[in-house]
Amino acid sequence: MTATSLEQERTEQGRWRLRPEHRDVRLFDRLVDNEFRSAEKQRQAVAQRLARLIAFAAETVPYWRDLLRDLRLTASDIGGIDGLALLPLIDKRTVYERNTDLQAAALPDGQRVWGTSHSSGTTGRPTRVVHSVASNGMFSYLTQRHLRWFRFDPMASFAAIRLASQLPPGPGGKPIADGETLHLARWRYAGQFFETGPYVGFAVTNPIERQIAWLLKRQPAYLMSYSESLEHLALAWPPDGPALAGLKGLHAISEQLTPDMRRRVERSFSAPIEQVYGLNEIGLVAARCAAGRYHVHTEHCWVEIVDDGGRPAARGARGRIVVTALNNLAMPLLRYDTDDMAEAVDGPCRCGRTLPAFGEIAGRYSRIAFLPDGTLVHVGAVRAALEALPAPVIRNLRQFQLHQFRDGGFELRLVVSAPLPPAFEAAISAAWRASLARHDLPLRFAIVESIARTPGGKFLDFTSDFMPGAEASVPNV
Repeated sequence: MTATSLEQERTEQGRWRLRPEHRDVRLFDRLVDNEFRSAEKQRQAVAQRLARLIAFAAETVPYWRDLLRDLRLTASDIGGIDGLALLPLIDKRTVYERNTDLQAAALPDGQRVWGTSHSSGTTGRPTRVVHSVASNGMFSYLTQRHLRWFRFDPMASFAAIRLASQLPPGPGGKPIADGETLHLARWRYAGQFFETGPYVGFAVTNPIERQIAWLLKRQPAYLMSYSESLEHLALAWPPDGPALAGLKGLHAISEQLTPDMRRRVERSFSAPIEQVYGLNEIGLVAARCAAGRYHVHTEHCWVEIVDDGGRPAARGARGRIVVTALNNLAMPLLRYDTDDMAEAVDGPCRCGRTLPAFGEIAGRYSRIAFLPDGTLVHVGAVRAALEALPAPVIRNLRQFQLHQFRDGGFELRLVVSAPLPPAFEAAISAAWRASLARHDLPLRFAIVESIARTPGGKFLDFTSDFMPGAEASVPNV
């Protein structure tokens, strides 16, 4: 991997031509410069914004005003980054139960409310966050940043396969129906400011064979879809059939992308997968660099990786991702517990950027916290065995989901286009037995017609009766 530099990123930014009505916008240049400022200067800038944010919240937001009073603290006691640890974490349940109290009584002059984002969260109840115009506006700015990092060519074609409700509306303002194609003259979000190529959208609820036919017809340079959907496409793609000859990059969103999934998809499409991390409650939080770190958008938020006691996680350890939003005065979220887990890292990143970062995302705490010991070992064994199977063995596999029952047994649910060869079950069973150690947990195989998505439209390749239920809180990127 070759490290980048300020000069290289300025050159890359120059490839993006601002539309005439936005030619005086300078924020994109400032974003480039900030990617290479010293860590000390970045912390200073964040600390100043945090101090102003906390002072505002203490004065105008009932929840924070009352909390500081109960803790016998003032806004100046907290100050900037170092003082954040004086505040307890705020979770999704609190956002649900104290929603009105978390909203500002009034906004400063020049600030306006944009609207409300929704996510199901882990409580089974909707998590609603009111955003300011300033907070929502950062989405388009930061989208262009990660597209620049990924070296996407702005004048090429961009395709998205998503739930119709998460695509722009079609003609008449309604979501597109299955079989229909959404056409936009410019890329979504980035095309608001820059000259770009065309954008096409297709609903993920179309049968997988229809999605493949659609991609072959459109031949996009870039494809965005859910992580699991990209894997489903990779599994279903005819190994000796036509290819997406002009495909330059893939953008995986929403669901967790495991290393096995990454290898399978990149091998099938001969194109790299790029990722970002974000939340409906915050917006875009971080972008993954070529070195595998997620660099935080400090212009928009501050991230802590903390242990179960709320203290900074040790280097290399997994901790909870805690985010403080810096631009949303309409509903300030300080030390928001995302329920996601990631690896804590420190030291310079090999990519050359100086923005603070965290390592690989391990998944949702609420999905794994209550699992019996050894569960993830078994899950990993199945995923690794699937990834290692040769193409002829998995040619007829379309989707899979491993489910854990309360009695300790597991079931591997399979959606297939035709019967799988005996070598499939033999290889998975062998890997399963090797993962068991002293335990004797059964693994059943079940051929099913379909695998249901969650109410929020997410596909999970592992579910368990021990899980309280979870929905990913991700942005409509």
